[in-house]
Amino acid sequence: MGTKQSGFLSGRKVRRSLNGRILRNTTLNILILVAVCCVIMALSMQSLANSILLDSLQPMARQSAKTVEANIHMLADRMMMLAGDSRMNIVAIGEKASASDGETAENNWAAVLTEAAEIYEFHTIALYDLNGSLVQGIDGAPERLEDSFLALLQETDNLTTHASTIFEDKLGITMGMPVKEDGETAYYLVGVYKYDALNDVLSSINIGKNGMAYMVNRDGIVTGHPDQSKIKSDSTLLQLSDGNEEAIKSVTTGETGATEYAIDGQQMLVAFSPIRGTQWALVIQVPKSDYNNLINGAMIVAGVCTLVVLLLSILVILRMARSISKPVKNVTSRMISLSDGDLHTEVINIRSGDELEIMTRTLADTVGSVNRYISDIHQVLSGVADGNLQIGPQVEYKGDFTLIRNSLGTILRSMNETITGFRAAATRLSSMAEELSGQSGQLHQASLEQNQATEALVDEVGHVKEQLACVIKSSDQTHAMTGEITRKVQEANSQMAALSNAMDDISSNAQEITSIAKAIDNIAFQTNILALNASVEAARAGSAGAGFAVVAEEVKELAGKSAQAAQSAVEIVSNTRAVIQTGVELNASTAESLQAIFGVSTEIREMSDQLVAAVHGQEDALNSIEERIETISAIADRNLQNAGGTNQSSVRLAQEAEELQAQVRKFALKEG
Repeated sequence: MGTKQSGFLSGRKVRRSLNGRILRNTTLNILILVAVCCVIMALSMQSLANSILLDSLQPMARQSAKTVEANIHMLADRMMMLAGDSRMNIVAIGEKASASDGETAENNWAAVLTEAAEIYEFHTIALYDLNGSLVQGIDGAPERLEDSFLALLQETDNLTTHASTIFEDKLGITMGMPVKEDGETAYYLVGVYKYDALNDVLSSINIGKNGMAYMVNRDGIVTGHPDQSKIKSDSTLLQLSDGNEEAIKSVTTGETGATEYAIDGQQMLVAFSPIRGTQWALVIQVPKSDYNNLINGAMIVAGVCTLVVLLLSILVILRMARSISKPVKNVTSRMISLSDGDLHTEVINIRSGDELEIMTRTLADTVGSVNRYISDIHQVLSGVADGNLQIGPQVEYKGDFTLIRNSLGTILRSMNETITGFRAAATRLSSMAEELSGQSGQLHQASLEQNQATEALVDEVGHVKEQLACVIKSSDQTHAMTGEITRKVQEANSQMAALSNAMDDISSNAQEITSIAKAIDNIAFQTNILALNASVEAARAGSAGAGFAVVAEEVKELAGKSAQAAQSAVEIVSNTRAVIQTGVELNASTAESLQAIFGVSTEIREMSDQLVAAVHGQEDALNSIEERIETISAIADRNLQNAGGTNQSSVRLAQEAEELQAQVRKFALKEG
């Protein structure tokens, strides 16, 4: 864990500055925004330009149509003036008219027509009757009017303009005007103006570099065009618009409007308006590319302005980023120092009135709080190390730091309870050590007495052997008393049964001794448990309980040795008591039997052989008893030595218990 932490701390160098990240991200966002805005602006400008151009072309088309209309009206006014000339008055021709009157009228007509042709640039001008036949005209006047034009004149009975501008392979504007006599139409004055008058008007309509204006009639045939070959070849609007039938329909129905369509792959802006008083419509056609240069120029200017604004924005952002990144770097450096354990370096305060000021003030407050908390924890732990468990936290902990205060309180309460338990355990251990010391002394005294009794028994058995030797020597003298000896032997057997019963009683007494020894063993076991608990509590106490842990371990070892010694003492005492008691009883019984045998030795002479054999058997038994008594004596010696060791261990245990109490008394505990 420490290696990982150190590796993390060593790798905390700033790989990317906040200033650069703000600048890069903001610049990238602005560039993306500018690019999107430029695309949207280009599309919007294109759409807006189209809309503006189409909207502006409509009034322009109407105004241009009015201009053409004004010129047509001027020509019409001339025709009306000519038709109203007094020289055009109709005199009676016919049965009641004289020949001189008719000649005068024809001369007047000829004069009017000739003057008009000279003044108003007519191709031709003539007077026709109501059937369309030529009455009077200048050179080149057709003999008869076209039926369609005549029908239109008759229908309107007013100034009428021919739908076509072609006159005998020439371009001209054909107009007809009724000549009235007493309110009734008598003749039709028809003149063909030269096309130059209309061509000048159309040529004067200049829109854009390549824009142009032309006229079409209601049949969609071109009647006026800067390129006169289009008129002469009877070109149609369908041909000029590349088959845009919707545009043709709008133009030929007399509507005013604007549209866009492609001609030979080039987008055209087209506006149209009818020319009132005629069967024509004016069409203005402008290539869209004429305005694209202006739009592109405006877009370039907008792009340059955008780049300039972008550069200025980047400079402003850079300044703002530095004003943000510098305080953040200071805060970051201070936080790194804080993570390295620096709690004393002052935090540089920033007076910006925004989140940066709040962040620096919060960091300063955090460092101060951590300083206070660590100082308080150090004071508490130092007091605990000095044995003062009455100490407690003196600083107010806030937020999640209250867990530290609660943990310190819990630790202090736990240590108070633990040391209190140690005191009680040490007191009990001291009492048990004193009790064990008393019992060990008693055990040592009993073992000493047992050893002395065993030595006396050995001496007594030696004396019995000496007497038995005498009996063997006197066996010849006791031959007569053999029978009596046999009876006595039988009595000895009975006594031996009684001896067995006595041995049972001795066994019961030995059981009680064993119970006492087991009580000692239980005391040693409890001492062992107390030592184990003391070791656990010493481990919880940490370094403060190290000495106590050593004492507890020594107590544990002494308790184990006491248990072993008590167990050995139980076994030895049990064996010794049984053997000694048996030997005592057997010795007493044997003595009585031998005394009886000695009394009746004269009566058992005949049984001397059996007596000798019995005496030899008794000798062997005494040898075996002597060996066992020697074994018991050796065991008694060891028991005496163990009792002495137990006594010494109990003394050391009492000393350790006293030292444990002294160690525990060093801690100042809270009352209650």
